[in-house]
Amino acid sequence: MKKLALPLVLLLLTALFFVSCRMDRSDYMNDRQRKQIETAYDSLQQEYKTLIARHESTPDSLTQDMRSLYIQLQQMHGRMEASYRQMMSGNMQDKSNRMMGNQNGMMGNRTQMMRQMRSNQTGEWYQQMMSMHDRMAAMHNQQGEQQMAEMNRRLSEEYGEMMRMVPGLDEPSEIPFNEEGDHTMLNGENLFTQNCASCHGADGNGLGNTFPPLVNSEWITAEKSIPIRILMNGLTGSIDVNGQLYSGTMPSFRARLSAAEITAILNYLRSISDEEIPEITQDEVIRIGQTYSDRTSAWTAGELRGN
Repeated sequence: MKKLALPLVLLLLTALFFVSCRMDRSDYMNDRQRKQIETAYDSLQQEYKTLIARHESTPDSLTQDMRSLYIQLQQMHGRMEASYRQMMSGNMQDKSNRMMGNQNGMMGNRTQMMRQMRSNQTGEWYQQMMSMHDRMAAMHNQQGEQQMAEMNRRLSEEYGEMMRMVPGLDEPSEIPFNEEGDHTMLNGENLFTQNCASCHGADGNGLGNTFPPLVNSEWITAEKSIPIRILMNGLTGSIDVNGQLYSGTMPSFRARLSAAEITAILNYLRSISDEEIPEITQDEVIRIGQTYSDRTSAWTAGELRGN
């Protein structure tokens, strides 16, 4: 019996090791997934370069609004690419750590959360790029520029495909909402410029019939939970803003902005609106974030109004 005890223990430990590895790797980006994402991203980059080359060869055919949008698009693309590179290099480092046996216990849990955070941030950028290309396709279509419209539509579809490839984006995140910081120490106007102005204009008054205004919009000046939920999880479908109908998808910012940053941005927009509106507190943002922590989809106007 004693001679059998040690081999049996070793066998059990080996089995537990492989089971635990499989369990821990269940949401990990494996080699096949990584290669699939890299191939899709390379294709997307070629499509993007072709679009920009086309834009730069015919600048006089575009309206001022479109020329401005292409400048914003290139800036957004750079930030999206940085997020993508961080996600992919982080996953490669995670794989290296696993192979060397450097992950266990608390460190392994922390690494898993970092993987999820990087993936969610990149997913939000994909969502934002999809929205931008969809709107630009619609604008080109209205102006009779079918080739440019089709190029933008194709890019939007490719971003959608990339979102479906990244593991875990359709599942509630285990990452706790970033509740740190003090919104009173932040500059809401600067944060708005960095995160929102590319679509909603430097003054927050929107862009024609494509991107709705935020200043004096009922969706910003309304009951506090409405603008908080929009900024956290995004908004999709048709929406009436000051009597004008808009349609599309606004991306979520939950993974990219902290509670303090969300508070600062919304209070800035509420402060430059005409009517006097109560300030949103950081505690209210945190409470809303906790209440809807399991939500993975964008809101609709009907849901926000309780319809």
